[in-house]
Amino acid sequence: MQSYRLRRRKGMTTVALILVVAFFVILPLGLLGFEFARYTLLCNQLRSVTDAATLSGTAALASSPPGYTYTQLHDLAMDVAIQTFEQNSVLTTSFGKKNVIANRNTGKALGTPALNTAHLNFTLLDQNGKEVANGSKDAVTLRLQAIYSDKPVFSSAILNIGPIETASAVSDGGLPQLDLFLCFDVSGSMDDQTPINLVKRYWNPGTNTVEYGLVSTGKSIFDTFNPVDTGTGLNAVPPQNLYYGAYGGATGNATPYIFSESPYPTGNKMQYLRGNQFPYAAGSIPGMPAATVYPPGALVPEQGWPPGNYDPNNPLNLKGNGVDPNAQANGFTDLVVPVPSVGTYDFSKYETCVEASRGNMESDAICLQSQGGKKINPKLPPRQAGYYNAYWSQVEKVVDPIAAARLAATNFFYTMNVSSNAHFGLSAFSDAAGTSPTSSWATTDAKCDPQWKAAGTANFPVPLIALDQSKSNFDEANDAINGKGVVLPLRPTGLTNIAESLHSAILELTDKSKYRPRAKKAIILFTDGVPNLPVDPATAEAAAFKEANLANSKSIPIYTIGLSQNAVVKPKEDKFLGDNKGGSGKGIAYISGNNAIYVAVTKSADLNKAFQTIARSLVVLQ
Repeated sequence: MQSYRLRRRKGMTTVALILVVAFFVILPLGLLGFEFARYTLLCNQLRSVTDAATLSGTAALASSPPGYTYTQLHDLAMDVAIQTFEQNSVLTTSFGKKNVIANRNTGKALGTPALNTAHLNFTLLDQNGKEVANGSKDAVTLRLQAIYSDKPVFSSAILNIGPIETASAVSDGGLPQLDLFLCFDVSGSMDDQTPINLVKRYWNPGTNTVEYGLVSTGKSIFDTFNPVDTGTGLNAVPPQNLYYGAYGGATGNATPYIFSESPYPTGNKMQYLRGNQFPYAAGSIPGMPAATVYPPGALVPEQGWPPGNYDPNNPLNLKGNGVDPNAQANGFTDLVVPVPSVGTYDFSKYETCVEASRGNMESDAICLQSQGGKKINPKLPPRQAGYYNAYWSQVEKVVDPIAAARLAATNFFYTMNVSSNAHFGLSAFSDAAGTSPTSSWATTDAKCDPQWKAAGTANFPVPLIALDQSKSNFDEANDAINGKGVVLPLRPTGLTNIAESLHSAILELTDKSKYRPRAKKAIILFTDGVPNLPVDPATAEAAAFKEANLANSKSIPIYTIGLSQNAVVKPKEDKFLGDNKGGSGKGIAYISGNNAIYVAVTKSADLNKAFQTIARSLVVLQ
């Protein structure tokens, strides 16, 4: 009996001990483990929300509207980051304007927040990690610290947990140090969507003045001439290469038009209708005592020349110096672009565009001389100095798609420059890639046509802006794209040699004297078609793929932008440039690897968005 009582007392002691251990040890440990797991989840969720906010803020930098100041850019990044943070939650707490308080880089961080409230502390850092003020051009990193206060499920003296627990997360976002190289297509098709008028300018003895006949009006270059699907080398801006209009057959234009000065077709009966080149004896032209050939004016070589069928010795002769203006129904003397009037310069009539493009609207004297007779066509508005430059400046703004492409590339460079530590390179390419900042297209320098040198000459840029370790080359690249001083803007000419441009870019990005060791490297290839040089399309494509493989081996992604305004070209372009996503092929972007993407657009108006997409893809959490 005594033994039983002893065992009973021992059993009761054991049970009591178990209860004590369970209540005072196991339960607290379990609760503590629960709270620890819950707190860990809270920290992880807060970090995810902070990362998402930072990434969205820096992505906003990469796709900001052009022309923003540094302060506007930084405010935009913080605005977007805050909005993203407010759209998320942690545990059971949803964020919003009422429980998110932000410190916008004031230099004084917010302290511990109230319960179920988040404090956001923004800091802008330069490339060395030093804090800088809003609006500083040196800011390249957006740092976001998020602090959040929550109430534990179990809070007691036993667990030594207070009524509030605080979690924090820090995320750095921005664009990395970048060495960027843009390969920019300036082939002849880069203005094929520009609306044009084909005009025949001739002398009419019946009215005793110059007359103008519309041969084709209002259609784009592509729709006017109906060339092969890769486009035509005939252009709206110099070098116009107007003789390309007469190319017929399977490799030419389905709708040929004959430039008056072209040797094609053989025996062109309209040759010398563009301007009078007949020799006259000195003193035989009234007011021109020294002339042996009807003299040009002073501003541009063609300025002041009357039509070729005007004979001052016999102004009633319909054929002038033997040139019949009606010899070719599809013949033209001028290709002009309908452009909006600007200031006091009236371009509402195509007749004015013709004369302005030649330099004949600069003064009454010049215009009268170019008209041949003793009066000026009454359709022309009053003459004034500056008409020539005003017309060509307007044309530069509307040529499609190259005008939109220049603007989109400029905006892209601006965004990269203000939101990152970027260095820039540029390789323009047509028949060949540029070799220096001043390199130009070698095939012709004639403004109008190789067969009509009287219209003047100029060098048409195909520049290479090399990388430089010591400076960004931001200004140099922009000047090369848009022109500066006597340097012309990038304009269309020639064929499409993508491989040579890619090779040039890779050489620059792998030259130890030019690239920065810590910089992320990237090539952006923009084109409106597929390559046709070197040799032929098949060889050209293989050569470009070879360069893409080389880029892959050097860890250089090639981001591609394809503009397909011709429906026939788009499938070819998708296959050639593709990243194997969205139905595209295993093209340049895919072969180069390293997360390169392909962006396809069908309208030049969307090019800015395409470049912004590339910019966003370069954004990383640092």
